[in-house]
Amino acid sequence: MLFQLATTNSWTQQFTVFLGVQLPYVVCAVAALYEWFVRAHHEMPRSLVRIFLPGIVVWRFAWVLKAWLFVARPILVLGIVPIIAVSDQNGAFPSAHSTFFSAMAVSIFFRNRRAGGLFFCAALVVAFARVAGGVHWPSDAVGGLVLGAAGAVLGQLGFRWYDSLAPASALPHNKTAG
Repeated sequence: MLFQLATTNSWTQQFTVFLGVQLPYVVCAVAALYEWFVRAHHEMPRSLVRIFLPGIVVWRFAWVLKAWLFVARPILVLGIVPIIAVSDQNGAFPSAHSTFFSAMAVSIFFRNRRAGGLFFCAALVVAFARVAGGVHWPSDAVGGLVLGAAGAVLGQLGFRWYDSLAPASALPHNKTAG
């Protein structure tokens, strides 16, 4: 149904391609800019690692699952011509885009709930644009969203554990007496 809606005319096709292909780049840039403006300059590297690393790790894990599960995309099963190009025909589950953007949104949520909610809305838009583009099943998008969120929670717990191991003077938010 989403695919039929996305292919009703050239404008909806172009809009769907924008949401599923170009918007992810915009969302990453906005996330980096957001961190740039809300964090102190010396916190930037640590902050960027904390919002992007969990997404990168689960994105790679999603690719391993794709190769292992070998789920055919809707373009093969339904015989449709997708409006979003993909290189692999049997890499449907889970959606790596959904996985990455969900992980990034949840990682941002750990730092700021309102911003994390907005980024999760962007993750939903990207996920379902990929469904509307004919390259994923809805279950691929939902599976990717869940996998990304779980990976981000584990990543943030890992960062907190790492912080607990570091001496108090090494943490960026603590100041040492001179």
